[in-house]
Amino acid sequence: MKGKGKRVLFRDDLKERLKDPEFAKGYEEVDAEVRLAIAVAEARERAGMTQAELAKKMQTKQSNISRIERGTHNLTVATLEKIAKALHSRLEIQLRPL
Repeated sequence: MKGKGKRVLFRDDLKERLKDPEFAKGYEEVDAEVRLAIAVAEARERAGMTQAELAKKMQTKQSNISRIERGTHNLTVATLEKIAKALHSRLEIQLRPL
């Protein structure tokens, strides 16, 4: 039955996957969209919210949150601001040297 299994936190799953050298190398090379997707998933989990709860606060569908967290949704600054507000957070964007 969907949704009845053990809940695995994103960061715990990522930590386990990073033990694989090939995965870790690919992770280091991911683009900004994937890093944003990861940041959104981690922020949501830190806030103790499900995708459905975040979607409700943003007045959108859970499937949109899922697409955001998978990196398949083209994020805008406006959407990131909505996410931050729903998570009672502040959006900060940084440019850092490589």
